Amino acid sequence: MQSGITLLGQLDFLTLILVALAAFTTALFHSVAGFAGALLLSVCLAPLIGVRAVVPVVALAMIISNCNRIMLFRNQIDWKAYRAIMITGLPGIVVGAIIFVYLPVNAIAIVMGSFLLLSIPLRRVLKKRNYRVGYRGLSYVSIIYGVISGTVFGGGMILGPFLLGAGIVGQGLVGLVAAMGLTLNVTKTLVFGFGDLLNKEMISLSIVVGVCTIPGGLLGKWIVKNTEIEVHTVIVETLMFVGGCYFLYQGF
Repeated sequence: MQSGITLLGQLDFLTLILVALAAFTTALFHSVAGFAGALLLSVCLAPLIGVRAVVPVVALAMIISNCNRIMLFRNQIDWKAYRAIMITGLPGIVVGAIIFVYLPVNAIAIVMGSFLLLSIPLRRVLKKRNYRVGYRGLSYVSIIYGVISGTVFGGGMILGPFLLGAGIVGQGLVGLVAAMGLTLNVTKTLVFGFGDLLNKEMISLSIVVGVCTIPGGLLGKWIVKNTEIEVHTVIVETLMFVGGCYFLYQGF
């Protein structure tokens, strides 16, 4: 696996095209579904840039992506719900990110692979339950969300059923998740910077990936506004399963 020390210089033209395509496609999905964009992006990039590099690179790239989506959906964001989530979620994000800094590469791969595989049945169980929650309920569940999101990508899926139960749907859901994602990834990037996980080459690659997410976000907004569409969960879960197997293979 690549260490990320001279990451951008090691990538050939074809690999850069694949990286750009992965960024565009996952950003499109992220803007339509609201969740799992960073998770799927990490699955797509891990074979290209390595397991150790993928989390800090994607975290920094998602800052650009989430800023773009906040601008696109800014008028639909429920800022009261955002504050309720971050009051308890932000400390957990810091704790989770610090844990990640000190994990060896094999442990990172095992943690990410296990979470991906476990999140498939978890997603289905949570989706079947008809939750009705207020802002206080969002604060309670955000404690768990914070720690998981600080360590791996995809923690937002845990909040999904509770956000729907609070009446946050459609463009409001996409905008709120973008605001949460911006805070999450700024926090993780700061922790990773202090922990020496980010260097100039990785920052450069992150900017390239982040810029490539912008057109995907724009197209995703058009789809959300003009089409009644449900993302095909079988495709998503297949990608999550393949990604989980890949990470576990790298870990063991």
